Amino acid sequence: MKQLIVSLVFLVIWLPSLLFAAGNTSFSPPLEQSDAWKGPYKKWKIEKRSFYFNGFKPEMLIHANLSTKSGPYPVVIKADFMEWLYGGGRRKIKSGAVYITGRRDFPFVTQWGLEHDAGLKYGIGKMRFNGLFLFTLFFCLALPVLLALWLMVDEVTIDTPQERKRKYLDFVELVKDIENRAQGNPVWLRRKTIRLAFLGYLVVIGSILLMLPVGLGLGAALVVLTGGNAGVAKLAFIIAAVPIGFAWHMGKSLLSPSFDYEGVEVTAKDCPKLFALLEEICQKANGPMFKRVFIDNQLNASVTRSGGLLGFFGMGPVVLTIGLPLMQSQTSKQLSGVIGHEYGHVAAKDNVWGQWVYRIRNSWLVLDDKLRFEHLWYTLKLNRFYEWFIATFSAYSFALSRSCEYEADAFSARVAGKDAMAEALSSLAVYGDQYDGTFWRNIWERSDKGENLKNITPYQEIPSFFNNLGDVSDSIEQALKRKTDYTGTHPSVSDRLAALGTEFSVPEPPTPDHSAATALLEDMAEKLADDFSREWQEKAQEHWENRQEERQHWQSRYEELKTKPVKDMEEEDLRELISAAGRMEDDALYYKASEEMLHRHPDSTGALLNCLWYRLMIEKDESQLAEMEKLLKTHPSYTADVCGYAIEFFEKAGRPEEAKPYHDKLDDWHYLSRAANDERDAILSADEFKEHDLPEKALVYLSEHAEKHPIIARIYLAQKDVKYMPEFPCYVIAYKTKPGFWASQKKVDEDVMQFIYESGLPEEFLFIEADGVSGLEKKLKQINGAQIYQKAK
Repeated sequence: MKQLIVSLVFLVIWLPSLLFAAGNTSFSPPLEQSDAWKGPYKKWKIEKRSFYFNGFKPEMLIHANLSTKSGPYPVVIKADFMEWLYGGGRRKIKSGAVYITGRRDFPFVTQWGLEHDAGLKYGIGKMRFNGLFLFTLFFCLALPVLLALWLMVDEVTIDTPQERKRKYLDFVELVKDIENRAQGNPVWLRRKTIRLAFLGYLVVIGSILLMLPVGLGLGAALVVLTGGNAGVAKLAFIIAAVPIGFAWHMGKSLLSPSFDYEGVEVTAKDCPKLFALLEEICQKANGPMFKRVFIDNQLNASVTRSGGLLGFFGMGPVVLTIGLPLMQSQTSKQLSGVIGHEYGHVAAKDNVWGQWVYRIRNSWLVLDDKLRFEHLWYTLKLNRFYEWFIATFSAYSFALSRSCEYEADAFSARVAGKDAMAEALSSLAVYGDQYDGTFWRNIWERSDKGENLKNITPYQEIPSFFNNLGDVSDSIEQALKRKTDYTGTHPSVSDRLAALGTEFSVPEPPTPDHSAATALLEDMAEKLADDFSREWQEKAQEHWENRQEERQHWQSRYEELKTKPVKDMEEEDLRELISAAGRMEDDALYYKASEEMLHRHPDSTGALLNCLWYRLMIEKDESQLAEMEKLLKTHPSYTADVCGYAIEFFEKAGRPEEAKPYHDKLDDWHYLSRAANDERDAILSADEFKEHDLPEKALVYLSEHAEKHPIIARIYLAQKDVKYMPEFPCYVIAYKTKPGFWASQKKVDEDVMQFIYESGLPEEFLFIEADGVSGLEKKLKQINGAQIYQKAK
């Protein structure tokens, strides 16, 4: 029914628009007045109107009688469609005058017809037309295309876990095929990916440009068909705003006018030695100098061209960001290898198109995230094309991006030296692993020991940490074991070193006095370390204090409860003992208390899993894996825990092959988890809802919270029916707003965000505007008790 109604509306708009376009053309010579013409006759009477097609152009006729000296004179006037449409009833022909021309093709013509014919200034062969014809012709051609796309579209759906896995496996197979073919023909891969990129630009930008005349055409068509009534003109403006709003929305998604870089911007005056190194690299590369340079608090480096209006197209300014921890972990020589590699992604002359695709790949993935559940996107109904394009372009650009990583390594080897690039890769493999794991774990463990946060200055402690690492053989072993896979475009360090023709070498730890940070930043290094440490303290303070309070609480409870016989404990104390022993890593007491809980409550799955974990991981009883498998049949929500225990058990036992089935099961669990998250992140028109099961206390809290925010006029609360992981509920809070008369949309959005943020509700609560999805409020009104708040009038 919906498709039928839209098709009828299409015909009502499209057919008159087509006739209107035809009325703005002519295949006859221009009408020029001569002495042989008679008239003008202003007194004449319309008898009837009709039209017929004569070749390309429909002849629109008005049958009338002229009032002449010799009496009534019958005429058939060839009129423009607008003139024909309004030539009867209370509406009169615009000029009210008719000429007798004596011409066979136009024996009679109105004054309006003369003016209209004079406006047909453009011509192709015998055909004459005006600018309005071009506009309406484009509109008439675009409208059927949009209707076809709308009719063939699929509804927005959530991919099942099986579909997600199939898509990933298809992606991997496609990438493998592309890489195999590209080995003998790398130029083919580059050209194919570039063509796909331009196809994507053509469709997305074309859809934006298409919406502008469609919007204007819809509005104009409505005005034309109703005679320009003032009330209808307002409606026409609203109708035209829908496709034009889509064009604006898409354009805004593509072109980000600003980009907030993280870190502290430095100049040549601040760090002359660093900029001397950068200029040396740029000169060797024969490329442009970095437009801006930032130092941030990450163990990483990046060169971007994301800023500015052309960022989506990979054409923004060249901006370098270097992490202070990276500079503290490397020598100047190693750092030059890293910067040379990153610079190769934006300035390599021998692969300029490949590097361009490398940069825009992320733009497309970001756009995909933005538009996945945007309803305005689906008004254009391009999701079939877009789904195909993202999958195909991602595979080709993935293969090309991986190739670009090798090329950037080779580029760095040329401008910074092969040894510098090889040492940089080895250093990142070892120190990156230690920094992300050991260093920050040690920092946070100091909160458990009660240290004052003001005494913790992590970015000042990094140099001594790297200088005193000691044995790093485990990190080296893990780095060399790691294989190139399809979870990221970066190849493994072994493959990258092999491509350079070098081998892994254990990097010499940079002493605090000879690190790149000290050598290139000089006094600035100490200032940045102070600033980053202070920023970290401010961000970490709440979590640090909460962690310390929690640790003190459980330490106190542990000391208090550990001496009591578990069999004599009250149930609440027993629960707290399990938690306290677990946090204090007293595995034996943890097991003993869990066993007692299981004895009291045989159906306690949490206590059962605790006991199974202890017997497997501490007592090394492998038979407990079978018991865990039984548990999963009735409680699948423990899949991630069980798989994690099994994988850890087999890997510690030196039997990684036996862990593979659990890796596969964990992967399937992740597909299910992502499907569940997507299902809970959006409300679709096909979703169903039921009564919530929240206590009265929660309803009172929400009502009181809404009362504090004047913009909130009504709140509905319901539970969404979810297909994946139904054991985890999803509560929907649909709100309606009533902003002030002069409130801007920006102010409304800010007030709504404040209402959501200050609610403090956990992630299982989904906020959505009640009018945000068609039919949502109607569904919620039918649920008993769904409306929980209405602002008093």
